[in-house]
Amino acid sequence: MSKHARALKGWGLIHQALRRGLDAIVRVSAQPLPEGERAAFSDYCERFSRFLHVHHDSEEEVIFPIMAKAAARAAMTEIASRLIGWKGDHDQLLVQLRALDASIAALKSGGPLEPVAKAATLVRAQLFPHLDSEEAGLDEGGLAKMMTGEEAEAMVAAASQHGKKNAGPRGLMFAMYNLSGEEQRFLFGDAPWFVRKVLFKRIFARNFRHCVKYAHTKSIEL
Repeated sequence: MSKHARALKGWGLIHQALRRGLDAIVRVSAQPLPEGERAAFSDYCERFSRFLHVHHDSEEEVIFPIMAKAAARAAMTEIASRLIGWKGDHDQLLVQLRALDASIAALKSGGPLEPVAKAATLVRAQLFPHLDSEEAGLDEGGLAKMMTGEEAEAMVAAASQHGKKNAGPRGLMFAMYNLSGEEQRFLFGDAPWFVRKVLFKRIFARNFRHCVKYAHTKSIEL
């Protein structure tokens, strides 16, 4: 797999974790929630929202500026136009995300589940087409015209560093548990043994145990 393809696949896997996480929120919130699950489900929802906020910040602060400069150098005006559109999507999503955040906070404090279901459904209606647009709007060949494989790697590394810094272990576990074992290994398999076996599987995972029931994958397979 080329470096350009790896960069795009990693971006797509983060999107996949977001899709799966939000699908779970919509599904769970559509049914009565046992009182004993209020805290756990609220935490899972909070993790999703925080991870999405950080992901969009990473795109706007790292990926989009790098792509914009590269597209300008390559005279790829259609990419520059798409970047403006994707940023506009983020701004529109913020309105629905604020409503979702408010509904999660209310649920956590003893409020009803229905507002979470409504807000999550509205977020999904906007988010999923946006993610699809990002993935369809740039392929391996297009990225290769904009930058070298090494530049693509550096862009991904910078975005990853931004995400780790701002999402922290809570966001990392949300993403990891919403990836398959194979997908986990693609994104995190190169991490040092201590990070994979101790930090990820023993320390960070401990604080996600109450959320595992809602996640796509029930274990860390690294």
